[in-house]
Amino acid sequence: MGQWVIQLLFLLNKVKIHGGEHIQKFASAGKPVMVCVWHGRLLFPSWFLRFEITNLHAIASRHTDAEIMARILKRWGYGLIRGSTRKGGKAVIQKMEEVFKNSGIVAVTNDGPKGPARISKPGSTGVAIKYNVDMITITGSATKYWQMKSWDKFMLPKPFGRIDIVLSPPLEINEPPANNEEEIKLLSDFMNHYQDEADRMTGKIS
Repeated sequence: MGQWVIQLLFLLNKVKIHGGEHIQKFASAGKPVMVCVWHGRLLFPSWFLRFEITNLHAIASRHTDAEIMARILKRWGYGLIRGSTRKGGKAVIQKMEEVFKNSGIVAVTNDGPKGPARISKPGSTGVAIKYNVDMITITGSATKYWQMKSWDKFMLPKPFGRIDIVLSPPLEINEPPANNEEEIKLLSDFMNHYQDEADRMTGKIS
């Protein structure tokens, strides 16, 4: 039921895509990609990517709060990698490696499963460098929305507004971060730049 409700909400909005050429370029070149998303805006990249990519996977934690969204992702055609890069990390990394070797895409909620919101956890950048994978972020915002009273302030679009979905170019990593603090700042600043851009488009922030 959740799947159809979400699809109806998107159908009842005008959806604008910004930066769609970035994902098309990767798809045509057959390049593996890590898509970094914030937990509270997971809905926007999840809805968009299912139209664009076939070899698509998402890391889905076994946390009870994430189970409903994990089931929706599965119905949308995502392959699920259960766990996180920190909990049960070895098996998760091995599965990610398999996907990347087959030029697939893995979506990672970088501040999940419990936050703090919009602060990346360490690990993703190291995986991307090791397997020579491009990192991008995809996010979105809405002019009309409900915002949940959860740690991630999950955004659900209301009908009859506009949704803006923003895709970034690849993150440029001139040299690997020296420590966890540098990695957290690098990825968090990158993702928040495009999150703020999406929110400015919809008037959520000025």
